[in-house]
Amino acid sequence: MKKVKKLLPVVILAVVVVLCSASTVTAAITSLTITPNIQITCPQISEFWFGVSPCDVCHADKTVTYQITYVEDHQLALPVTVTVTGIPASWYTLTPGGPYWDMTKTLSLAVTVPQKLGIDAGGNYTITVIAVDSWGSSAQATATLVVQDHDYKSETLVAGTGDVTIDENVRNMAAAVKVDKTIEFHGTVECLTKNEYLIENAKGNNSNYEQEAVVSDYRAILPTDYLYGNERFKSCAAMGGTGVDIHETYYTDVSMESRCENINHHVTGSQKYKTEFCTYNNFTLGYLLIDARQSIPCSKHIVDRQEFFGNLTVGKHIVFRRPTWDP
Repeated sequence: MKKVKKLLPVVILAVVVVLCSASTVTAAITSLTITPNIQITCPQISEFWFGVSPCDVCHADKTVTYQITYVEDHQLALPVTVTVTGIPASWYTLTPGGPYWDMTKTLSLAVTVPQKLGIDAGGNYTITVIAVDSWGSSAQATATLVVQDHDYKSETLVAGTGDVTIDENVRNMAAAVKVDKTIEFHGTVECLTKNEYLIENAKGNNSNYEQEAVVSDYRAILPTDYLYGNERFKSCAAMGGTGVDIHETYYTDVSMESRCENINHHVTGSQKYKTEFCTYNNFTLGYLLIDARQSIPCSKHIVDRQEFFGNLTVGKHIVFRRPTWDP
């Protein structure tokens, strides 16, 4: 009995220590947050081809990123598993991957909505992030993803040998755009794409109008073969646009190793009144005209006109903005 009495305080102390340790472990993850609580995006434009690396400069990235932070309240450095629900697994990447051992850790959740031809991805999505440590302690937080689908989408891919003529006219008052295109080629080409996307009431960083065009490895076969393009983009200031007029003409009857072009045009959203133009061209015995202008009555007038002829590599990047205080 005396031995039991002597051991009793020791047993009680051990039980208290175990209970305190268990309480600490079960309360391991004290908080989990996601910032920002809402992001706005649209589907990533289609990528039909793989090739010329300089075209990556012109390619518009639709990825949005959330920051996830969780905190642990003990010194056991337990591994934590983070899972994401509410959106398809193919839409996101979580970095860094694997178990995380830090007492406080911030992760990046990058979300890119793929372009699915004929399938609308637009809508509001609730993203739920759950963090669980190896003892079963957990925490969760939510954020919103808003996906705007395109009101107009036109994607064209041509590859092979033959004769092709493409004509296009786009008029849209909501986006304040007027687009005219004529593209002809006779010969052989590895890949030629002509893509246009339009969102009338674009929000966030989404563009109201975007076009992306690519030529990869065009070659003339016969003496009469040639590649020709005449493209014009206009956004009238009087109609609520940026006052930009971009006219581009290109021609070669020998070869064009690569060409890419991107126009991002905003009249609504967080980048309101901005038009950005980017192009890269590599051709043999060819001609290129870039005539870019901006005219806003009683405010500004800009002319940037360039002509090129020969065996050249030509890149051009220009950004036009219209101040929001303009009438």
